Amino acid sequence: MKKYFFTIFITALFFFIPFKVEAATISIAGTTATGVVGGNITVRVTISESKGLGSWEYSLDYDSSKLQLLSGSTHVVGYVDGEGETSKTYTYTFRVKGTGTTTLRVINTSIAAWDESVTNPTDSTTIKLVEMETVTENYSTNNNLDSLTVDGYELDKEFNANDTEYTVNVPSDIEKVIIKASASDSKATISGTGEVDVHEGSNTFEIKVTAESGAVKTYKLIVNVEEKDPINVSVNKEDLTVIRKSEELTDYLKDYYKEITVKIGEEEVLAYRIEAIDITLVALKNNSGKINFYIYDDGNYTLYQEINGGGVTVHLIDDKTKIPDNYKAYKETINDTTYQVYKLNKDSTYYLMYGENVETGEKSLYLYDSSDNTLQKYYEEEIDTLKEELKLNSYIIIGLISLIIILLIIFLIALHTKKKNNKSNKKEIKKRLKQEKEEFYN
Repeated sequence: MKKYFFTIFITALFFFIPFKVEAATISIAGTTATGVVGGNITVRVTISESKGLGSWEYSLDYDSSKLQLLSGSTHVVGYVDGEGETSKTYTYTFRVKGTGTTTLRVINTSIAAWDESVTNPTDSTTIKLVEMETVTENYSTNNNLDSLTVDGYELDKEFNANDTEYTVNVPSDIEKVIIKASASDSKATISGTGEVDVHEGSNTFEIKVTAESGAVKTYKLIVNVEEKDPINVSVNKEDLTVIRKSEELTDYLKDYYKEITVKIGEEEVLAYRIEAIDITLVALKNNSGKINFYIYDDGNYTLYQEINGGGVTVHLIDDKTKIPDNYKAYKETINDTTYQVYKLNKDSTYYLMYGENVETGEKSLYLYDSSDNTLQKYYEEEIDTLKEELKLNSYIIIGLISLIIILLIIFLIALHTKKKNNKSNKKEIKKRLKQEKEEFYN
């Protein structure tokens, strides 16, 4: 009897306890909660059926005044080729046209499962649309480093976020160093750190900090690997080291530099020839790792300076005898290099220099226009002719001004004379009227 009642109880539970019935679903979601005017947003529609999909149909509804469809079909009809497929995803790309909020919906939905059961689920997603200024106005612009180190070695100076260039010296047997840096702002990103390979001589690395706003700041780190047996020379009382490996000079070499060797002391070292101007260059670096080329002539070193602009490159020669008397000497910095130049006055943007063309070897005076970074030959005869024309024009202008002044003076004199005559005439008329009045009464 008890067994009979227990069976009835279990059967009742079977009919009255609710069971979860799996049915097809459709969902729509954006890959971002915010869209920017002028930018794109991506939306995905996913159809799912645990029992297996058969076929489906739906339409995608959106506000065309705020969104422009770039890819994807708004009316979809699909089916599976065989049993077992349980989900299908469609991707849409929209261009944002307006601000506010916009809602995208899947409507007119019909999903048939593999067992032919049909459901009509719907879904929607809302995305906020804003102007770029709204997005970026609160972005951090902090792109400073908080620290910069090379594991196991000291920088040449104490780190300062506003100082963007540092040097570190390491022993000759070092082949790798580890660069570490941290940003002042946690939202900024850093590139250029980690373990890096170094070779004997100067190695330059850039550590870039990108702020949340996208602003980039670059720090320069020079790692000098000491040479095992350096060749040291003294130039103008400064101790310099001869660079013997071309790897250090990759950023300094020009097409017209011909690689050769010269003997310094007892060793053949790397050098370069510029055939057109018949000079030999040797690369030297100072204790801070700064590299310059020097003209090498039988153990003597002279700083080599060249300047280019407008397709012309000139090796500068400091020969004051070639400079016109009306030009004065000044120091000017062009592209981080200081040059001895000559100008008519300190405010002039035209720099006169004497040198030789590295391609033709022709020596001449050259005029550098600092306003547009162009260089051209200085033709003194043409300049003198221009001066004469300007002088003649100034005479003409002075003559015209003088003539205008003279005519103005004549006009003023005539005007004054006329006024004086009018005044005299008025007095004469008054006198006459007075006489006639006296005669009338007498």
